Amino acid sequence: MSESQPDSTQRLLAICGIIGPIFYTIVVITLGLLQPGYNHVTQSMSELGAVGAPNAITMNIVGFFLLGLLMIAFAFGLHHGISGGKGSKIGPALVAVSGAALVMTGIFPCDPGCVDVSMVGIMHSIFAMIAALAMILAPLSIFQRLKKDSRWQGYLVYSLVTVVVTLALSAVYGFNVFEPWKGALQRVSMGVPLLWVEVMAIRLLRLSIRSSA
Repeated sequence: MSESQPDSTQRLLAICGIIGPIFYTIVVITLGLLQPGYNHVTQSMSELGAVGAPNAITMNIVGFFLLGLLMIAFAFGLHHGISGGKGSKIGPALVAVSGAALVMTGIFPCDPGCVDVSMVGIMHSIFAMIAALAMILAPLSIFQRLKKDSRWQGYLVYSLVTVVVTLALSAVYGFNVFEPWKGALQRVSMGVPLLWVEVMAIRLLRLSIRSSA
């Protein structure tokens, strides 16, 4: 990747990171309300895109697929926006990996009830785990680059807290500690790293605007 890019491109990539989590949240809430009997507290988000779900195509394409593409775009902007594109690419690469895995979860919908039966359903679960793991590690991996850029040092503690909280929530969700609230737990455990993407994208946009002023 080039080590510099026009401010207009950087702003566009930052905007991708901003609208991705917001749009995904709107899609999940809306489709949950439209699906008869669906419960956000007890059911996973993937069930909205499960085989046979009334709005499966919308969830898988407008939800997972689109969010993944926007996160991949944001990853490029994040790389260039910290230390001028100099330093380890692992952090931004993990954001892109998470985005690519989300794209694949949209291509491979889960089985009804998200109980793995078919190979397609199994692939959905695998890519969902990859997406989650990559987003847990991304803020940690990008930590050293933040330390070297004075414009981003205020986000050091926040990034580490994001990692710790996401790990804890993912463990609780993964071990079914509170099974009746698995839907709510999944949303929170995914929401914390997506909020990190949102916060970092807003900062990236502000820096790109400031540099062009």
